[in-house]
Amino acid sequence: MNDKGVGRDGDMVLRTREVADLAGATPRALRHYHSIGLLPDVPRDPNGYRRYSARDLVRVLRIRQLAASGMPLRRIHTILEHDARSQDELLEELDRDLAAQVERIGVQRAMLAEVRRLSMPVVRAGAGEQLTSTEQFDQDVWTLLTATGAFDGDSAAAVLKALGDSETAARVVALATEFEQLAEQNHIDDADAERLAGQMMAFGESVLAEVGIEPADEEQPIAALIRDMQADALSPAQQTVWGVFLSRVQD
Repeated sequence: MNDKGVGRDGDMVLRTREVADLAGATPRALRHYHSIGLLPDVPRDPNGYRRYSARDLVRVLRIRQLAASGMPLRRIHTILEHDARSQDELLEELDRDLAAQVERIGVQRAMLAEVRRLSMPVVRAGAGEQLTSTEQFDQDVWTLLTATGAFDGDSAAAVLKALGDSETAARVVALATEFEQLAEQNHIDDADAERLAGQMMAFGESVLAEVGIEPADEEQPIAALIRDMQADALSPAQQTVWGVFLSRVQD
């Protein structure tokens, strides 16, 4: 081979680094293409360096183009082994697959947007990085209300907007903090339980009135599920307050 990279047979000869640079790849990527059979082996010179032709470079460029489209390498191998007409049919099939993926992604993004719209911000009353059982209970109750349809999406969004008001948010934190302080207690005086439950009830009614939601006249099936969750999530003192709260809701 002479200094201009031309072999004795007159064909252009390219080194691995040159092919990688021209194709926007890396020597490591080329070695991987060889190892999986995507790029056929090429002759080597006496020093062991691979000798690529212009046709080899074109194949690497096609591999890079198809890979950039999101096509798996195993499928690229299938396409490159077919003639031009078959390749066009395979590419058309891939385009249909990608169009279907775009549609699925659109649906998934819409669902994710709805989840984000209806996700209640975590009111931190505990000091640790992990949610306390009380905080997790709040999140679980909200999920039950929204995901089961007990609260429709617009109503839930209206409640979240009301809770975002600075004065309302301060009341939420105050109530959550006092309720969290009962997490390690087995007992609470009846008067204190009535007071805290009454404050929770008054707060809930004020928020519902602000957003124009009328409480249901009869107990909803979701209430039984919430009572079932509270047994594991809340301390005895918290369960006492929650029980008083639920009884007031039912009344």
